[in-house]
Amino acid sequence: MTKNKILVVDDEQNISEVITEFLTNENYEVRTASNGYEALKVLDNWIPDLIVSDIMMPVMDGNQFHETVRDNKTLCFIPFIFLTAKKEYNIERRSLLSGADDFLSKPFKLKTLKRIIDVRIENFNRIKNNYNVFDVSKNPTILHEINTPLYSILEYINLLIENGENFKKEETQSFYEAIKKSGDRLNRTLKNLILFQKLKNNVLDFSDQTGSNPLETFLKVKQEICKTNEVDETSINFSIDECNLQISAENLEIIFIELLDNGLKFSLEDQTIEVSGKQFNESYYELVIQDFGMGFSQDELRKIDATTQFNRDKNEQQGLGLGLYIVKAIVKKTGGTFSIVSKEGEGTTIKLFFPIQN
Repeated sequence: MTKNKILVVDDEQNISEVITEFLTNENYEVRTASNGYEALKVLDNWIPDLIVSDIMMPVMDGNQFHETVRDNKTLCFIPFIFLTAKKEYNIERRSLLSGADDFLSKPFKLKTLKRIIDVRIENFNRIKNNYNVFDVSKNPTILHEINTPLYSILEYINLLIENGENFKKEETQSFYEAIKKSGDRLNRTLKNLILFQKLKNNVLDFSDQTGSNPLETFLKVKQEICKTNEVDETSINFSIDECNLQISAENLEIIFIELLDNGLKFSLEDQTIEVSGKQFNESYYELVIQDFGMGFSQDELRKIDATTQFNRDKNEQQGLGLGLYIVKAIVKKTGGTFSIVSKEGEGTTIKLFFPIQN
């Protein structure tokens, strides 16, 4: 039987240890953090079924942590219970009005905490099993990304079936290529939807990181991405050293596909993307992908999340807005780090650090 997962966030070590020991004995899987900032790092790689958090903590307090979780599309539905020893008028009401699910004042009985946890997790599981962030009927972007290539495939196939004998060989070939292009687009859309759901539900297996060569994987992806975007391969300049990275070739391929495609998508015509890769130190390999296109404002960078797209209508970009979210998740789950620096009108630089396979 799968254990329910609980994140306990409290800077008082003795309280954190008591709660952790009690919940572990009650057959929960428990992880801890001493403040909101540490808790967010835990959430990068592990999605709990419920969060128990103190309010008064250093670095990032419970209110700031809760606000950050609430604003994240993949975390906002996780039940959130506040703990506090602070005696202040209306603090319980303010906590609940901010979106917290429950509130306990210290000291409290552990059995009371368990009863609240059980009820909140039961409700959360009911929501989780019935809620899908990608409800096709309510998301026009998904409808567009599925229907557009599908209609294109069906249209060309109908033309070939009804009038195939009347087309010249070159015309028939162009239809096949158009069908292949639309099929690839639809395939990528569906793969990203499935990948996102697995990441969101914390069921993707990252145990098999058999190692990969960044140059070999890049060259494989570069050719296909340039063909898909109908640009010359000289649009991507590169200098990538070979190395054995601690990430599977499949996951590294996903990262290259998303970042190169984004770079080309947001670059202006005749601009190139710069890609470099080299060993940073004995433990890590640094990969840098830089474009000189439209860039993001600082406000947009703070809002980057799953399904978030900026100026979609103006820029006519394709996709679901999942690329950066998926890349960031995979990099972190395989032990690496992800950073993005961007300036509106000047471009974007993404730096990735991957562990090196011993």
